Amino acid sequence: MRTGLYFDGCNLRDLASKYGTPLYVVSKSIIKDRCREIRRGFLDRYANSRAYYAGKAFLTIAICRLIKKEGLGLDVVSGGELHLALKADFPTANIVLHGNNKLRQEIEMAIDRGVGRIVVDWEGELDLINEIASSKGRRASILLRVTPEVEALTHKYIQTGHRGSKFGIPLERVPCLAEKSLSMEHIALKGLHFHLGSQIEDHRPYVQAIDVVTELMANLESDKGFILEELDIGGGFGIGTYGDASSKPLSYFVDPVMERLRARCSAFGLPLPSVAIEPGRWIVGEAGITLYTIGAIKEIAGSTTYISVDGGMADNPRPALYGAKYD
Repeated sequence: MRTGLYFDGCNLRDLASKYGTPLYVVSKSIIKDRCREIRRGFLDRYANSRAYYAGKAFLTIAICRLIKKEGLGLDVVSGGELHLALKADFPTANIVLHGNNKLRQEIEMAIDRGVGRIVVDWEGELDLINEIASSKGRRASILLRVTPEVEALTHKYIQTGHRGSKFGIPLERVPCLAEKSLSMEHIALKGLHFHLGSQIEDHRPYVQAIDVVTELMANLESDKGFILEELDIGGGFGIGTYGDASSKPLSYFVDPVMERLRARCSAFGLPLPSVAIEPGRWIVGEAGITLYTIGAIKEIAGSTTYISVDGGMADNPRPALYGAKYD
C-alpha cells in the first residue's frame, strides 16, 4: 500500500526531492485525454475543422511533441515559442503565428520556415509581411484578426474582443484591409480570426461574435467579392480551478457556435468556411499542479498566521493580477 501524495502515478515528495521546488508537475495522460476529446467532439464531427493548441498556456519542447503526436496544430505568439516548436520538429504548416506587436525577425522566421498562417493584428503589419515575403520570393498566408466588439463574461483584464481592445482590427477597417491584401502579390488572404478573452464560461459571447463576423463576411462577399475560406474563433474556453467548479465539455462551446454559423451562412447564401479553434488553458489548465516547500510559519496572537513558501508571483502571478483562486 503506497502512502503520500500522488499525481498521475508519481510520488510528489519524490519529485520535489529530485527536482527541487517550486516545481510544475504536468500530467501527460490528462493532456492526451483533452486532445482526444477535441478530436472526437470537434475535428471528427465537423468537416475541414482545425484545432491549434495555444502555446501561451504552457509550452515546452515535450509539450510540443505531445501536441504533435495527438494531431493538433500549434498557436505561437513569439519567436521564442516558434523556436521551441522548431526544436520539437513541429510541422510548420500546422503552426499559426499570433502577436499584437510581432518583431520583424519573428515574421522573417515565420516566412522562412513556412509557418502555415500569420494572423495580422494591425494595419501596418500587413505592409511589413508583404515587404518581407516579397524580399524572400514567398507568399504569406494570413488571417485578419477582427475585434468583434463583444464583451466576454470574464475578468476585464482578460477580455480581448471588446471595442477599445489593443488586440485586433476594428470592424470598420476590415473591408479596407481585406481589399488591400487581395491586391498584394505576396499575400494570400485566407480568412478571419477573432478571440474574445480567457476563462469564458458561457458560449453565448461566441455565438454573438458569430453573428457579427458572418455579417462582415456577407459584406465582404457582396462589396469586395471575397469569399471567406477560413474562420478561426480563438479559444478562451473556461475551466474550473477552485472548489466544486468543473470544466464544461468542449461540445458546450463549439456545438452552439457551429449551429449558429451554419444557420447564418445559409441565410446569407455563403459557403461554410473551415473553422479553427485555439484552446490552451482548456487542454493543460487542469493537467498540472505546482509544488512548493513551506518555510517560515509566523503566528501573530489574536491576528493571522502566515505560512511562507518558496514561490510567488514569478511562478503564479494570477491570484495577484486577476484575483484568481486555486485549490
